[in-house]
Amino acid sequence: MRQGERTKNKIIQAALELFVRQGYHGTSINDIMQKVRVTKAAFYSHFDSKGQLLLRIIREYESRYIDHLIRAIADHASDPIGKLHRAISFSADFAVKNPELCLFLDHLTIELSADADFLPALKKVHDKYSRFLRGIIAEGIKQRLINKEYDPELTALTFMAIHQGVLNQWSLRRRQLNGRKYVKNYRRVIMNGLKA
Repeated sequence: MRQGERTKNKIIQAALELFVRQGYHGTSINDIMQKVRVTKAAFYSHFDSKGQLLLRIIREYESRYIDHLIRAIADHASDPIGKLHRAISFSADFAVKNPELCLFLDHLTIELSADADFLPALKKVHDKYSRFLRGIIAEGIKQRLINKEYDPELTALTFMAIHQGVLNQWSLRRRQLNGRKYVKNYRRVIMNGLKA
C-alpha cells in the first residue's frame, strides 16, 4: 500500500473513532489532524471537507458491514429463521472486530438526521438493511415460520432498533458483559418472539 493510501486510511480511522466518541459536530478537522499527526495540506489532499470524509465513512460502513452482512445471509443455505440467526451472529462478530465502524451509524444517526447533507446517505444505508430484513421476514411468514400477525416492515425496523440498543449497551458495558451470554440472550429474546 502506498504512503498516500496509508495516510488516507489513518485519517478515516481517526475520524471514525472521534466521530463515535465526540460526535460529528463535536469533532474538528484539527482534532483529526492531531490524532493522525498530519498537516492541514495532507488532510486536504485526501478530503475536500469534514463532510466529504463523513460521507466516505458512511460508504465504508455500507460496503464493509451492510453489504457483507447481506451477502453472508443471502449465501447462507437455510430457512428465514436460520438467516436471522446468521444476521445476529454476523453482527456480533463484526462488532467485536470493528467496534467503531459498527457503532458509527447508530451513534451518529440521531445527530445527523436533521442534516440535509447527510440524511440521504444515512437513509440509503438504513433502507438497504431494512429492505433485506423485510424480505427475510416476509418469506418466514410465507413459510409459516414467523408469526403471520407481524408486519414485515415494522418487524424489520424493530429488529434493527433492538440491535441498535444491544450495541449501545455493549459499548457502555463492554468490560462488564460476557459477550457470548449477551448475544445468546439477545438471540433468544428476538427469535422466540418472532416464531409462529
